[in-house]
Amino acid sequence: MYEEILLGFIKMFASPQMLILLMVSVVFYVEETKEASLRKLVLGDGESSPLVFTFYRLMWGILGGALISILAGVFHIGFYAYLEVQIIFMLTVFALSRFSRYVNLGIHIVGVFLLKYLLQENLLSSLDLIHMYLLVGISLMVQGLLILLEGEKGYLPVILSRDQEIRGGFQVKKSFMLPGVLGFYATAGTILGRALFFLPLFQFFSLRETVMTFSKKQSLQVFSGLKILVGSLVLLSAYVVSFFMEWTYLLLPLVPMILFLEKGVYRLLERRRKPYFISTEEEIVVLEVHTKSKAYEEGLRSGDRLVEVDGRKPTYKSVVAFLGTLSYERPVSLKARGEDGQAKELSFLIKPGTSTGILVVPPSGEFFKMKAESS
Repeated sequence: MYEEILLGFIKMFASPQMLILLMVSVVFYVEETKEASLRKLVLGDGESSPLVFTFYRLMWGILGGALISILAGVFHIGFYAYLEVQIIFMLTVFALSRFSRYVNLGIHIVGVFLLKYLLQENLLSSLDLIHMYLLVGISLMVQGLLILLEGEKGYLPVILSRDQEIRGGFQVKKSFMLPGVLGFYATAGTILGRALFFLPLFQFFSLRETVMTFSKKQSLQVFSGLKILVGSLVLLSAYVVSFFMEWTYLLLPLVPMILFLEKGVYRLLERRRKPYFISTEEEIVVLEVHTKSKAYEEGLRSGDRLVEVDGRKPTYKSVVAFLGTLSYERPVSLKARGEDGQAKELSFLIKPGTSTGILVVPPSGEFFKMKAESS
């Protein structure tokens, strides 16, 4: 069986459906180009090529799709309804658009089920529904794993003002295509009664959130953990119901609610926690550091707090002037406190016409005082 899965997965890239992969590659490349432009505007010199990041994103997606295909084989997932399954998962393409927040595989399944009922066609069988929810659970767990493995790519720094308080944070935008193969049963025209074919299936998912109360590393763990938790709940629910087939239709309203739980829990955490990136008069928090900058090479990271700049207590005005782009070569000496509380002493040389690649959050009091004086 696993040889057939692998063969079907390889054949997928030689089929006309390869056009889907090419079209999505263009969408990913446009997204990466926009993100690279914004990061260059905020942090200075550009990082890796958008084409490189597009390739990495596609490779992660292909790896995730292959893992889903293998796990589906382990759980012996197969479907009798071909068109319905394809429609349910192809609707996830809206995850790549501004309507991504409305993408919910549980709702898709309910929609297709009700449509068949209204058209007075044969409903999705209990076995197909059970296997569908098993697949959704597996897919969500793999998505959580991909989010964690891809790391901090897709984090765009933002600085917001709320209630006379300056806060730093990140707009998180991650999206993937997961091409895979699934088993579909054919019951007509076969000598043995039914035959199993492994056919391509494409699904998409995205993560679009605002992070204000977590560090980058913490938010990755939260996003990944919630995906894996929700996927585990769906998988466990479908597995338990598989022993009581008369309960199958209870999954139709239950699974969408479980999937909504993911975003609901994250929103609750964001409301209950204190903002993470807030500077004080004593310490100025580093929001982002260019990955190809000297500061990054020396060990400065997002979330570190500057306690001394060139031997002096940091103020936002002095930090901006000192860390900006100048026409002459200059040494930079920083003392910082890491997220773990450990002290850091950094020294590096900035070449003429280049910036330090460091973005800091201004202290609220100093910022609004400067704003009032300028007006």
